[in-house]
Amino acid sequence: MDSFLKRKAETGASTSKKPKLENCPHGVKCYRKNPHHFREFQHPHLLDLLQMETIKIPDNYPQDKSVYLEQLEVLGPLVKDKPLAKPSTSQATQSECARPGTMLEKLQKAAPYNLFFTTIPKSPDTSKQANSVTFTDLLCPSLGQLKCSLQINFMIDIGWLMEQYKARNLEKKPLTILYGSDEFPQMEQYMDKFLPQVTYHFVKMKDPFGCHHSKIGVYVYEDNSLRVVVSSANLYYEDWNHYNQGLWVSPLCRPLADPSEKSGESPTGFKSAFLSYLKHYNLPILKTWIDCVKNADFSDIKVFLVTSVPGKHYPETAGSHVHHVGHLLSKHCSLPAKTGPDSEGPLSWGIMAQASSIGSLGKAPADWLRSTLLRSLAGHKQTQLVSNSNATLSVIFPSVDNVMNGYFGPESGGCLPYSKQTNEKQKWLQTYLHQWKADKLNRSRAMPHIKTYCRVSPCLSKLAWFLVTSANISKSAWGGNLQKDRATYIRSYEAGVMFLPKFFDEEYFEIASTLSNKNKKLFPFLYDLPLTEYKSSDYPWCN
Repeated sequence: MDSFLKRKAETGASTSKKPKLENCPHGVKCYRKNPHHFREFQHPHLLDLLQMETIKIPDNYPQDKSVYLEQLEVLGPLVKDKPLAKPSTSQATQSECARPGTMLEKLQKAAPYNLFFTTIPKSPDTSKQANSVTFTDLLCPSLGQLKCSLQINFMIDIGWLMEQYKARNLEKKPLTILYGSDEFPQMEQYMDKFLPQVTYHFVKMKDPFGCHHSKIGVYVYEDNSLRVVVSSANLYYEDWNHYNQGLWVSPLCRPLADPSEKSGESPTGFKSAFLSYLKHYNLPILKTWIDCVKNADFSDIKVFLVTSVPGKHYPETAGSHVHHVGHLLSKHCSLPAKTGPDSEGPLSWGIMAQASSIGSLGKAPADWLRSTLLRSLAGHKQTQLVSNSNATLSVIFPSVDNVMNGYFGPESGGCLPYSKQTNEKQKWLQTYLHQWKADKLNRSRAMPHIKTYCRVSPCLSKLAWFLVTSANISKSAWGGNLQKDRATYIRSYEAGVMFLPKFFDEEYFEIASTLSNKNKKLFPFLYDLPLTEYKSSDYPWCN
């Protein structure tokens, strides 16, 4: 960031007057595309390519040619001495040719679920998927003429983020950010000096084991309508290009003719839940955003907003994933009744938990995993919430082999901060673990930073419910062990959305084509079924 600040202070100077940077130690093997990296290290081979009238990547370069072209797109505007040359037609990136339609068209095709996954440049087939998006897609003018936006997140690289807005000529629009990580040094000094349109607040956690982990975007348009995006992705390059992420994009929430806090509510109570979440921060910079939400009509939203906020929470109050998910499932989730020895019954529907990190869960499954988390996930209308349910629970988490076979080898596991020390204390978890595998969508070699929870039919073609969230499998995110008064303690901020078939006029969500559902819209499902269990020799990836 130091070199970034120096570059900005010397705007208008030629590159020859800038401080000389060290050469990148990876040379032509470098795959990084984060602007922060290019401000810290020199890449002579890329500078040479920029001098060409027409870019032609040498055949002996070790990376895929699309990697160098994408690096040049990032580096070109930073150099500024020479405009970026056009790649030869044969080397144009597939993503440029294979992303038809506007974001509004994508959203219309994705309705009613509005669930998207990130594009993975290393897997060109993902660019062709109807519900695969980039961050700049969220800024597409087809969604509305942006007036201002709010980004609530954990890690934010402000340089990368502003380049996304600049790509849509929106870099001067007012932007408010709440963030919880100081991973990018001197970011606040940079914003103070060069970004007067940005209002920011660093969310400092009182609990050293908690973090501001929610990932929410609010986009307000010139007509005062808005959209909400709930995501699993941080706001920096790798999260949007190297890892599998999930995001839900709301329908357009139009301004109310007679606005009030209670009008324009959705059938799922999304508006009141979002207002409660925003108010919990108790921050003056959010007052305008709270008013924007109050003034908007959320009646078309069909998902539930599920949040966790730091503090002690009880079953009937919002603020913990454990309580809220359990309450929703016990009220709205229907499973087939057990009518005979050969009938399915609720216990034949398996629960799957897929995350990018796992916390300290105790010495045995009954300590928290089954007594608290599964108590919540196993809820349905035909039963009370029961500790240590007999329901089947499968955990999907990348193994060492999954990561080593990833696009970037061991660096593919950068989004999987599971502690080896913690894993050694809970070896019992091995019997629950399953490989990361998403061959059907050509996403197996991109590691999952997305977090999803669901309940799947014995035939593996239906879902009883689905949750995409920022919450990993941890007490900090979901809630600690239930106390005598049924209260739970939350350390972190988290946010996700819960899909329940009832609110989409469905009995169940269909995730695989069958003869009986060939005309139905399939719910977008990311990983492969049936799951692949860990072998005894497998080991979960640990950082």
